[in-house]
Amino acid sequence: MSYYLLFAGRQDEEELRGILWEYGMDIAGEIEYHLIIKENDQVVAGAKVIEVEPGNFYLEVIGVRIDKKGSGYGRVLMEAIVSDPWKCSKVLLTSKDAKIPYSIITLSRGRAEGFYKKLGFEPCEFERLPALNQHQCSDCPDRETCNPVPMIFSQKEVN
Repeated sequence: MSYYLLFAGRQDEEELRGILWEYGMDIAGEIEYHLIIKENDQVVAGAKVIEVEPGNFYLEVIGVRIDKKGSGYGRVLMEAIVSDPWKCSKVLLTSKDAKIPYSIITLSRGRAEGFYKKLGFEPCEFERLPALNQHQCSDCPDRETCNPVPMIFSQKEVN
């Protein structure tokens, strides 16, 4: 598996959008704010994480190309984000130099809860999500099949 992590550019928008659409998502804001994995110059995975409060990050979207599911790209992407969210985000309120504890929260959908648990995330309340996202599932007609579960990762010490 020969790959590299980088922030997306305009040329990656169509590929990343196609990946995210497979999961019922879309590009969240500017394409350049999305972290992607490329293999042979093709986008195989992508995510966007933002700092919503000092030390509190929100994983807005994540997806792996369907034909690459199970190949480890989702884990690679999440391990990068979990180990250093400051390096993986272009929307920052603090610097890693501040040496503050941090957390990453996201909304697991479908059967992804187990994936997040393996990475150290734990289920939490919807109220822990950023205010704009707390009620996104309330009136969704797909809620029963989607099985949304807010998940949080907390890091007490910064390396």
